[in-house]
Amino acid sequence: MARRGENIYLRKDGRWEGRYIKGRRPDKKPIYGSVYARKYHECKEKLLHAKALYMHDNLIVKTCGTGKVSDFMIYWLNNVVRQRVKASTFSNYVTIFDKWINPLLGDVKLYKIDQETVQRFVNNLSEHRLSAGTVRNIYNVLFAAMKKAREYQYINMNPCLEVSLPKPDKKEVRILTMEEQKKIEQTAKSDENGFAVLLAIYTGLRIGELCAIKWKDVDLKKGIIYVSQTIQRIKCCDQNASTKTVLITGSAKSNRSSRAIPLPASMTKLFKKHMQKSFGEYVFTHNGHPLEPRLLQYRFKTMLRKAGLPHINFHALRHTFATRCMELSFDIKTLSEILGHASAKLTLDRYAHSQLEHKRLAMQNLDLLFAKNA
Repeated sequence: MARRGENIYLRKDGRWEGRYIKGRRPDKKPIYGSVYARKYHECKEKLLHAKALYMHDNLIVKTCGTGKVSDFMIYWLNNVVRQRVKASTFSNYVTIFDKWINPLLGDVKLYKIDQETVQRFVNNLSEHRLSAGTVRNIYNVLFAAMKKAREYQYINMNPCLEVSLPKPDKKEVRILTMEEQKKIEQTAKSDENGFAVLLAIYTGLRIGELCAIKWKDVDLKKGIIYVSQTIQRIKCCDQNASTKTVLITGSAKSNRSSRAIPLPASMTKLFKKHMQKSFGEYVFTHNGHPLEPRLLQYRFKTMLRKAGLPHINFHALRHTFATRCMELSFDIKTLSEILGHASAKLTLDRYAHSQLEHKRLAMQNLDLLFAKNA
């Protein structure tokens, strides 16, 4: 039952829902938001607050062609991007918009934005000491939004075209030395939380993939793990949420990320041992819930201190796995599939240094021939 003129309804679940217009699409159709409460007067109060908040922050989407960059991007994020990407990707887009694009470009009239404006924006980002990769990520979000604005014919051309970007950073991939790997393995074997670390070293699983493994994904008879999901904590984009972040379980990073990984016999034995003290559907848990990646990272830091090692990011275990495989002359295509990379070329480009070291060792064998023929 609705209260006349207030847009407040009693739902079947016993809660009151208040609806309000929080914006307009390019076709001028309204975009609705909702608030919920157990009591009518609480819902009414929330509804009044929501309306005031949107009016105060000027977040109502205006006619996009004559509005600001922020007007169009709010519409684009909520009505184009949200329906097409994963929740984690949408959260990243919103964060980029809130932190960088809106403060620096939000007040610019959409029809006035040009290449010079975007170039100044990109240059400004570099002055904030952001990495080239981060600048490119921000630029890519703006580019996608302006491309859609061009499709809607709100602008004559995409102002992000022909903009000069900083050269990509050449990151040094952190690999554990054999001595470091030995130390962390010895520590992990005697630590109650160590199995997850050992599994990362010997399978190359990403931290989110490790946390998402369920017992149904593990076939101990065949010695195989089936990877299809990942767990991560993201910024909550729901205005009515009671928390700022939310833990989500989603599909793997890409189609190639869904894969079957044969287990070394040593890991199969550890799985069987771990099963005896594991409860619930997830392999790694905390207080009855799936283990969070940030908690696993914290536990890993504790193990590093016990091992007397400096800070190492958990992802270095994946790089270490790949490097050891290269040193053992793994076929590139096989390794690429185990890692869940989009292509063998990506694997080769990322770990070319490992292959070079292996070639150097192989070439040293020619010294034996040279000495023999001397």
